[in-house]
Amino acid sequence: MGSKARILQFLFDKRRRITISAYTKQVLTIAAVIIVVLIAFPFIKLHYGNQLSFSREPGFYDSPFYLSIYGGRKYAIHYTLDGSEPTTNDPVFNKNKPLYIEDATTHPNVYSMRTDTSTGFLTDLIEKYTDTKDIPNYTAPDYPVDKCTVIRASLFDSAGNCLSSITGTYFIGFQEKTGYQNIYTASIVTSPENLFDDDIGIYVNGSTFDHFLNNEDNFSELPHWPNWVSNYFMRGIGWEREAYITLFDNQQNTVLSQKCGIRIKGEGSCALLPRSIRCYARTEYSEHSAFQADIFHENSFPDKIVLFSGGQDNIFRAKDYLVHALTQDLPFATIDFIPCVLFLDGEYWGTYYITEDYDAEYIHHHYQVAKDNIIMMKRNSYQDNLTAGIEDDRQLYEEMTAFINEHNMTDSENYNRACDLIDIDSYIDYYAMEIYIANVDWPHNNIALWRTRTNDGSIYGDTKWRWMLFDINQPGKFGDYLFLDSLTYVIGEDPVFASLYQNETFRRQFAQRLLYIGKEVFAPETCNLFIDQYVQTMREPLAASNMRFYMDDKSDEFEQYAADMRTFFEQRYDVVWDFLVQDMGEEWLAQNGIQK
Repeated sequence: MGSKARILQFLFDKRRRITISAYTKQVLTIAAVIIVVLIAFPFIKLHYGNQLSFSREPGFYDSPFYLSIYGGRKYAIHYTLDGSEPTTNDPVFNKNKPLYIEDATTHPNVYSMRTDTSTGFLTDLIEKYTDTKDIPNYTAPDYPVDKCTVIRASLFDSAGNCLSSITGTYFIGFQEKTGYQNIYTASIVTSPENLFDDDIGIYVNGSTFDHFLNNEDNFSELPHWPNWVSNYFMRGIGWEREAYITLFDNQQNTVLSQKCGIRIKGEGSCALLPRSIRCYARTEYSEHSAFQADIFHENSFPDKIVLFSGGQDNIFRAKDYLVHALTQDLPFATIDFIPCVLFLDGEYWGTYYITEDYDAEYIHHHYQVAKDNIIMMKRNSYQDNLTAGIEDDRQLYEEMTAFINEHNMTDSENYNRACDLIDIDSYIDYYAMEIYIANVDWPHNNIALWRTRTNDGSIYGDTKWRWMLFDINQPGKFGDYLFLDSLTYVIGEDPVFASLYQNETFRRQFAQRLLYIGKEVFAPETCNLFIDQYVQTMREPLAASNMRFYMDDKSDEFEQYAADMRTFFEQRYDVVWDFLVQDMGEEWLAQNGIQK
């Protein structure tokens, strides 16, 4: 190649290199622009789109800070700090003046000062119509209860239409407060009238009690104050209110943040403070028909959860927790308990448990049967109620109870037929457990059972009735019933049990399981370990809860309650053996290989 050709080739190669370099730069520039846009898009969307967001995630913070609300460049953001849904009459958020978020505990008590939240506050009426020993001594706190900051913000267009909303709960400086360590925290935010309005409020005596009060004959029929009819006794979808629930785990991480419906839960315990709240996930509140969190670590997303206050055991809250925890391996249904504290519209509302709720969804998940094939019955105060299924299904329950009641169970053919109708292992273990713990608010009350309507071929889809444990919170302490002969009591109270008890095979299995439950399930060392852990976890949260509602932390009573539980389980086995011997005879027990 000549010198001219080499020069031309060099110039061509250089030009090509220059051309490639320019192209590469162009590509890199475009890529950089795309990356910048992708990075900036969420920021732009947050600041200028119609979806609102907070500059800091809701949760727990050590120190105060300033909070901004992003979104809606063209429109106004209105916000509230009292739990109410924002309207165009509420303050407009100014992006140049972010909100200062501090520990709200020093703010005046508002909702916790109300004394219309239970008829138990009406001491004059209680003294007039009932025994004064029943006065619960509820007291509004005379100190600043712990508080968090609840913020609700909504974006409105120029016509006043709400385009989007957001709710946040902020706890500041709670690392220095007692009663929040190693325990969940729940926040329910709802328009205050949903809880406290005379006509629609679900947490107050309200206009329902006003009507009750107008007729003095009502007090003759219902002399006991917890039965005085009030708003919080009302049931059904008409007494469900929209709310926003946030759950934080025991490490203060957000577990759940979702709109839901709330109702008051319970029967006789509804008048007691604090009271249980059932939460419903529905598509009319959010896009989901289930809560978007595996709250109980069961690979399931419940459609209902309960904030359980302990029922009748609402000062110490140990009975249900202990019994459900220790009987999970027995062949009847139990529910999980997660200790928590609750804040209502930003104010501290005591100690609770987050629990599952018995319904068709629970049975479907735990027993793998179709929801539309489930029948569930519950007994409350001698009333048998169908809670899942269709009305015709009640007949299947009535046929089962009628057959066992009306036929001689000493006849093996009749007994075998009874065992075709019920899961006899579930029935015996359930009754043996209830008799062992001396539950006196049962069996006329607080019984639940379920079956499938048709046989689907699965293990639990065999159409046999199976039992479900709930409400082990009768008044009094375990120690109060240590010496109760609950076997004789139940034989007299429950005709189905009394009939089955006539069968020798049933009695043999019942006696064996009753003693097994005492030796293994409620062994003193097992119960003492649970009580130790319970005392360590719950002493401070319960002291704060009791102070909130009674102006008394009841710490001495708490320690005595724990001691009574220990005594009950340390001595109950001997008592149970004695009433077995008295009822069945030592010789019969020995002949059947049943020993103490």
